[in-house]
Amino acid sequence: MTSSSTTTTTMITTTFLIFLFISTTVNSAFFIPKTDVNLLEFPLNLEYFEAEYFLFGSMGKGLDTIEPSLAAGGPPPIGAKQANLSLHIKDIITQFGYQEVGHLRAIKKRVPGFPRPLLNLSAEAFGTVMNAAFGMPLSPPFDPYANDINYLISCYVIPYVGLTGYVGANPKLHSPVSRKVHFGYG
Repeated sequence: MTSSSTTTTTMITTTFLIFLFISTTVNSAFFIPKTDVNLLEFPLNLEYFEAEYFLFGSMGKGLDTIEPSLAAGGPPPIGAKQANLSLHIKDIITQFGYQEVGHLRAIKKRVPGFPRPLLNLSAEAFGTVMNAAFGMPLSPPFDPYANDINYLISCYVIPYVGLTGYVGANPKLHSPVSRKVHFGYG
């Protein structure tokens, strides 16, 4: 083999490897397999729920005011209202709300998504959940909007249920990008 033949072979091999590397890097950095799309869209239900609950609870307004494009024309939540919160708790819940807006943005940036579903954020709906949790009707009925303690209890219940779904879906995701988006880092 001549020197020029060896140089040509080396250049072709190097070029091939560079294109292979670029192709693999681009696909792994931006491509989300179709099998992952549904698993990434499903959490939108929880993200919509949390965003609306935290935004309304802290500020008395939701996505329709804060970032209407994320609601995508979906119906406004039922029964959502501003909670009776101390300034410190209100500030924390406001930050939770904006964090959920960020989660919605991250997911919708990567997958088609869907409009906000109809959400029942009424005190009665939360009361029903708490009655089921305690196995009996509470007296007085649980109202998450009544005070700091009730609101914080309800805030604990929501992500706990969602986290179970996130953890269960994670092993089924095929792409590292999907996992990042799934956990809010995409």
